[in-house]
Amino acid sequence: MRRALALCAAPLLLAAAASPPPPPSLSRGEKMVRILLLEDRRSTGDGELDRYLSDGDRGVRRRAALAAGRIGDPALAPSLVTRMNDGEAEVRQMSAFALGLIGDPVGVERLAAALTADGDPIVRARAAEALGRLGGPRASAELVKFIRANLPADAPVLTVRGDDPGSARDPWLALRLALFALVRMKDAAAAESVLLEGGRSRFDWWAATWSAVRLESPGLKPVLTAAAGSSDPLSRGLAARGLGALKGQDDLDTLATLVKDKDAQVQVLAVRALGVLADARGVAALAPLLKSPSLALRTEALLSLAAMPPDPALRPQVVALVGHEDEGVRGAALRALAKLDREEFALVLSGLDPDPAWSVRAARAMALADAGDEISQGILLAMLKDEDVRVLPAVLEGLRKARGADAVDTLRRHLEHPDPVVRAAAAQGLGALAPPGIARALLDAWKRSQPDVELDARLAVVDALAALKDPDADAALKQIAGEDGARVVRARASAALKARGLPTVWPGFEPLARPRLDYREAMAPYEPGLEVFTPRAILHTRRGRIEIHLDVVESPLTTASFMELARRGFYDGLPFHRVIPAFVAQGGDPRGDGSGGPGYMLRCEIGQRPFGRGAVGMAHSGKDTGGSQFFIALSPQPHLDGGYTLFGWVAAGVEVADALRPGDLIDRVEIWSGR
Repeated sequence: MRRALALCAAPLLLAAAASPPPPPSLSRGEKMVRILLLEDRRSTGDGELDRYLSDGDRGVRRRAALAAGRIGDPALAPSLVTRMNDGEAEVRQMSAFALGLIGDPVGVERLAAALTADGDPIVRARAAEALGRLGGPRASAELVKFIRANLPADAPVLTVRGDDPGSARDPWLALRLALFALVRMKDAAAAESVLLEGGRSRFDWWAATWSAVRLESPGLKPVLTAAAGSSDPLSRGLAARGLGALKGQDDLDTLATLVKDKDAQVQVLAVRALGVLADARGVAALAPLLKSPSLALRTEALLSLAAMPPDPALRPQVVALVGHEDEGVRGAALRALAKLDREEFALVLSGLDPDPAWSVRAARAMALADAGDEISQGILLAMLKDEDVRVLPAVLEGLRKARGADAVDTLRRHLEHPDPVVRAAAAQGLGALAPPGIARALLDAWKRSQPDVELDARLAVVDALAALKDPDADAALKQIAGEDGARVVRARASAALKARGLPTVWPGFEPLARPRLDYREAMAPYEPGLEVFTPRAILHTRRGRIEIHLDVVESPLTTASFMELARRGFYDGLPFHRVIPAFVAQGGDPRGDGSGGPGYMLRCEIGQRPFGRGAVGMAHSGKDTGGSQFFIALSPQPHLDGGYTLFGWVAAGVEVADALRPGDLIDRVEIWSGR
């Protein structure tokens, strides 16, 4: 998930390293450029952004509110509360959205008032969303009242079809965001009060099912049970996922039926649910899928079988799949075989040459960890010599799982590995084991990682320190929060301090080390009278073409970065390294393991558009660490809303994205920009 991005060849309008005071009179376009500069620097400009929030131009006020939310400085919250009284609905909408992003409780009262009194339905929707981010008893109570007030009194079950989960102006937006707000607050009791009536589901709607799935509350099981019989495949798939998470043994028959569903995504989610359930009776439903023409279903069935009690009768089929031509199937077959028969697993491995695909060797490491015996541990130790560093994180994680505390010395040595991703894996393993006295070694690893362009190792050190409960870890986090060269790392360390009840350090601001950007070109769509075009990116793959429309209005810098990289051939020949059916297809990593990028970072350009099916987002490993890696949502993913930059959407070829397999290549990316 990553990282940084290259940008425009056009000259820089304003230097990002300095922010001189603006001249006394600026045109609309110049104000927009100033706002983007402040947003990109994560700076309020010593009150400059505050002035734009009260500008006479409604477009300037709206764009300033969006920038305020993206910057996230709580000092801007009072001005946004004032803007909730703006005469323009679009300004109020964006102000509510921004208050949610900032997360300061100062906005609760005004947002609660907007939820019931504002005349614009989208303002009410954004107020509901923001209250979910702010949380608290007042927010929960207001959301419950709002949802009940918006339910039709004459319909015992509210059936919703044809809503658009990818639209920011869908007529069901307010009710949907209010439900999701309760999920964000993890308020299962409040959700039960609106999702159920007399112990039965109040909805036949994917959004209600998704809410029940995310909350994982046994009290919401009637919602899932009803959704399993819905005519909507999205609801059926979500129901399968939710029933599996609840691990009710009496739901096995329902899941076995959904495994045979006519919709491919429902099948995949039902297969995964059986794996989570881990009931031996589910083997009968999964076994036929080992011969499925769908490679995705074969892979998912193997992974689920690896989580179940072993059935020796399946051994011949699984052994045969160890040599399958598809690397995803081979890797999953190794995991399943390790669970089915350890002796057979060792015998098969002894006769196998190292797989040519690094991803299969990584899967082999995890299979060895699953086996866990002394022979498997010995093979894992030998795999530390693999020439491809992309294999080592899986080997280190396998050793942690298989050897426990005996793996500490190995992990500690790898804190000094030259590859930052390997160092990150070592830090993650040590954080999970939490051995006494490891804080100082982690701090030394952080110091050695300061020259890294990529932030994986330093962020992993922070997370590992956050898992420790000793004064040395507190001191190390304080030092990192005050001294690290990257604002993102300082912010992560400060958040860890806050979670421990210790004084925090405001991360401050910084220019980004990257090619210069033309802010004026980026903000050109805001110029009055200028015709806005929608650039297109066409991804050519062996499965077909995927046409993506790019958002130059709400995510101008991310879009410009993507287009520039594509034009210079950066993406040509790179794999879709992460493909999870019914979730995402992700590519754009030159390392091919989810840890690479062009060498510098992009700020997140969080927007209001939700992650529906076909949404294209920028992957990252924490706020403001995006780069070249992008993902295509294969189904609605509301939990990504407000956390990732959505910079495009698939206009044609989403079924091609469905058909992608891990390792499929991007042959080339063709950019059409209307010029």
